[in-house]
Amino acid sequence: MSDDDRNEAATGESAADRAGDVRKTRGIRFSESEWEEVKRAALAHDKPAAEFVRERVLALARAPKGAEPAPVAPSMAPLIERMFRYTWFLATERRDAMVREGRGDELDRLIAEARAFQDSLCRDATD
Repeated sequence: MSDDDRNEAATGESAADRAGDVRKTRGIRFSESEWEEVKRAALAHDKPAAEFVRERVLALARAPKGAEPAPVAPSMAPLIERMFRYTWFLATERRDAMVREGRGDELDRLIAEARAFQDSLCRDATD
């Protein structure tokens, strides 16, 4: 039994134990560097490594297919940042033009609609 397993056992019964679904030890192999990564991530989430791994794996297993976002290569970060800056610049220029043209009411309506849409996306993401 690892130190992480002992720590979890010391905290008391788990939800699985209370439900009569007894946990059993399963074998999984990690390289030393992989396990160090897992331990650092678990520590950052203030959890024992075994609990961290179990929660993450179960979350992936229970998620609908395709629900997990595709990973973004680190090399894409500068391109994404550049696109965001260009979009912000163009949106700011267009906003200023609308204000100069006396279309402030239309601009306010567009902003309100965009914020409502953003809120709906955030609500949908938590469902």
